[in-house]
Amino acid sequence: MEKVNVGKDLKLAPVAVGTMGLMDWGLDVNGLVKRIHEYIELGLTTFDLADIYGDGECETLFGKALRADPSIRDQIEIVTKGCIVFDKKRRPYFGAESWNLTKEHLLSACDASLARLGVDYVDLYLLHRPCPLMDPEEVAETLEEIKTAGKTRNFGVSNFRPEQLKLLDAYTDIPMVTNQIQMSVRCMDFLADGTQEDALVRRMPLMAYSPCAGGAYFRKDLSQEDYETVGVLKEIQEEIGAETLDEVLYAWLYRLPVKVIPVTGTGKKERVLRAVKALEYRLTREQWYDILRAAAPAHVSRKYHDI
Repeated sequence: MEKVNVGKDLKLAPVAVGTMGLMDWGLDVNGLVKRIHEYIELGLTTFDLADIYGDGECETLFGKALRADPSIRDQIEIVTKGCIVFDKKRRPYFGAESWNLTKEHLLSACDASLARLGVDYVDLYLLHRPCPLMDPEEVAETLEEIKTAGKTRNFGVSNFRPEQLKLLDAYTDIPMVTNQIQMSVRCMDFLADGTQEDALVRRMPLMAYSPCAGGAYFRKDLSQEDYETVGVLKEIQEEIGAETLDEVLYAWLYRLPVKVIPVTGTGKKERVLRAVKALEYRLTREQWYDILRAAAPAHVSRKYHDI
């Protein structure tokens, strides 16, 4: 399986194994070690984590697996993220979280992730969210300090828009090698807000979370709109000879001009392998547009002159 160049010194697997639901996989440490080796043998060497996944427990469990079998570390690429803060402890009536890109928080968050994982560095560290209170000069200083200390080999962002990436560009020469965003047939904001164009200009692959729309198209109680989209997806599934609907969803993303690395959101190996299988398909332009027309929200359709 051919790896994807991400920046000058990093190659990732074409499909990243997402671990947000790791605590629900039903695996103990030995089981996780076995699963990681199974993925490595398949060429799936990139594992996506974050400090908030399982409130830190996902990194902790993954770290226990690395300690149980130290040989794993040199065979994989570890991606993790920091900056999200839960505010429920301070004001319980706030259900949402906030973002913190201050130097104090990012240094602490990065160190805490390394400690939970039991590693000296990660291959890719992402700023998990853009913050309206972000001081770009302070962020630039923080990135430089983390890089100089050797705590990560590369930096990227998650959920940033092009103008927010350009703001970082103005204050640091450290390249952001990827932007991890929500991308799917059901979430096409990247087509409307300039994210794809920005990535192409940067020659930067995008990492796509929720690539199968969070399972929205597999529910029994589909809305009329989703029902019609599923109808088109099933027609194209038959045309290309795909075994499952999610293979079509992945193939739609792979057809984009920007390189897309999907981040799987499942603990079931057979479903992860569907993302791999979809690499074999190439939708025609007509098939890709058929899906776009069935699923495109109004703001996407308007940008392209009412597709």
